[in-house]
Amino acid sequence: MPNVRLLSTAMFALAMATGLATAQGEMAQPETPQFEPPAQYAPSWSDEEIARAVEMLSGAWTSSNEVGGSTIQMMVTPAPVSGLSDTLYVEAVRAEIPWDPFRRAFFQLYRYKGDIRLRTYELATGSASLGLFDGMWGASEYFPEISRDDLIATLDVELSMSANGFTGSTPYPYPTGVGGAVEMTSSVTLDGDTLSVADRGYGADGSVVWGADSDSTVEYKRSKPYAEVNRRPDGMIVIDYGPQGDLVPQDGDELHVHYDGFLTDGTRFDSSYTRDTAFVFQYPPGTRAITGWGIGMEGFSSGSHRKLIIPGYLGYGERGNPRAAIPGDATLVFNVWMAHINRSENPGMTHTHEDGTVHEGASHD
Repeated sequence: MPNVRLLSTAMFALAMATGLATAQGEMAQPETPQFEPPAQYAPSWSDEEIARAVEMLSGAWTSSNEVGGSTIQMMVTPAPVSGLSDTLYVEAVRAEIPWDPFRRAFFQLYRYKGDIRLRTYELATGSASLGLFDGMWGASEYFPEISRDDLIATLDVELSMSANGFTGSTPYPYPTGVGGAVEMTSSVTLDGDTLSVADRGYGADGSVVWGADSDSTVEYKRSKPYAEVNRRPDGMIVIDYGPQGDLVPQDGDELHVHYDGFLTDGTRFDSSYTRDTAFVFQYPPGTRAITGWGIGMEGFSSGSHRKLIIPGYLGYGERGNPRAAIPGDATLVFNVWMAHINRSENPGMTHTHEDGTVHEGASHD
């Protein structure tokens, strides 16, 4: 029998030979124009009651008890979807690995025969681009381009509003293939700072297959976000997941960094994971990397994870990087892991390459 409480949560709720997608290998000195960071997403809601439901549902939530052996954390935040109104992005993670969501979905609140319904959607963009969405609840001004055609509707929940929240349930069973069930129902209750979700699966004979017990309800409490968002004055955003390691980069250190690199249209233009080889470079990277990459390494401790959102002028500027199919002024998004730091034995020293370039730290030729 599947872990019903985990099912409940799931239902609702740079570079080696080519260099960072050839990306870092063909370093472009960015222009330094007057840069105006984009404004954070400011949605307008269809009516006041929908706006109130969104306000109550938005924010960080943490499960009161372990679900499938882990504490579950969720972020719910308004996010734009072309072709749909009143939409929110939903991300669910296990507390011990918050940089690796097990659930990415969208909610839409809409009117049906005068009543409010909450519709859930799954992403249909393909697995390669899913990592782009991770943590983007913290960077609405750079939220990925997505339309209703990139989503698959899964179920509706009819809501009844109350003074402190709402209650709701599916108007009828929905098809499913989870845990031997052929259809399922779902219910939700939001009361102030407590959110409760319960699902139930039914077999072909109509019997309850999972979710019959009271412990199949997952209770969440309002909480703090599971990552720290740093909006820099230069327009770059660094999302820090931790955990804080023992070492942070110092001049001359050798850094081993794994990464996935994305454009905001969902294109994954490079990944060290597909090569199974980390990007190894000396800190600071200087001309071996784009400016934003070097900024993103500052204070990046060993073993920790970050998301780097780099505006075009700190990336490849107006020229872009044709070899990596990166257009001019493209915003770059990296999910990065500081896999290892080799501490330099001679901090502050420099060395010179045959081409005359000078770098800090001991020679690595």
